[in-house]
Amino acid sequence: MSENNQELLRVEYLKKHFKVKRKYGAGKQVLKAVDNVSFTLNRGEVLGLVGESGCGKSTLGRTVLKLYDITEGKVVFDGTDITNYNFKQMRNIRKNMQMIFQDPYASLNPRMTIGDIVMSPLNTFNLGEKKDRIDMVCEMLKKVGLSTEYLYKLPHEMSGGQRQRVVIARAMISNPSFVVCDEPVSALDVSVRAQVLNLMKDMQDESQVAYLFISHDLSTVKYVCDRIAVMYLGHIVEIAESDELFKNPVHPYTQALLSAIPIPDVDQKRNRIILQGDVPSPINPPQGCPFKTRCTKYCARCDEKIPALEDIDGNGHMVACCNLD
Repeated sequence: MSENNQELLRVEYLKKHFKVKRKYGAGKQVLKAVDNVSFTLNRGEVLGLVGESGCGKSTLGRTVLKLYDITEGKVVFDGTDITNYNFKQMRNIRKNMQMIFQDPYASLNPRMTIGDIVMSPLNTFNLGEKKDRIDMVCEMLKKVGLSTEYLYKLPHEMSGGQRQRVVIARAMISNPSFVVCDEPVSALDVSVRAQVLNLMKDMQDESQVAYLFISHDLSTVKYVCDRIAVMYLGHIVEIAESDELFKNPVHPYTQALLSAIPIPDVDQKRNRIILQGDVPSPINPPQGCPFKTRCTKYCARCDEKIPALEDIDGNGHMVACCNLD
């Protein structure tokens, strides 16, 4: 658990909407991928972001990094408002904001050697002396558990776990203070997954980097994260410390997610909450609470407005629900 309470990232009422062609007829529709999201992240902290596929997790991570333009809202990084920064302005701080992509093979240039891939941030941001950069690459490869013999290999000559280590090395070699981890272990088998997660935790302990850890695997998130934010249909519906969220889930959607976690003990049973219906389209979301069409606690108040996050215990357990009483 991070003990550093110094704020690194603040996201306020962030929106990312995409214009999409209508399936039938002229004109365009608006897809609300991220809609009015707010959260903070402290230095050295790991914030998990969970939710069903298509809820906007990856879009949120990319928008915070300004890989996507912001539709509305504000992003403040290390005390600087970067909301309206252009490409050139972002380049000056990009070395402090990195990303570990979900697919390690798709995010590596197949024509570049591993040495050139890991060295590219050093060349881009002009870090270190040119004569020392190869030594910096070798040292970083050693940190992620790869020997110098991989310097001249190509990505297709490596396993999935080794490629993911290369992606981590490339993200960390510029010594960033913030990294978005977009399902970094979802494509790996269980044994390699544990190695990569331990590697990321060790590197965080060493450099005090903050992670926004995006995943659909709740067991992994519980192991890695200090706090967890639950996302549904472009909205964050609950945020709490990891232990608190698992011990006391309040939002009906969070309760349903946690009830789906498998229990390794065959003699122990959990009451499974089965949500009815499908996730509404982000092109045509329901009026009021976005979860109301699948919620067992639905009432007339759910139609009135989108509920805001409220601190229910004074300790940072934030929930967005009309029926907290």
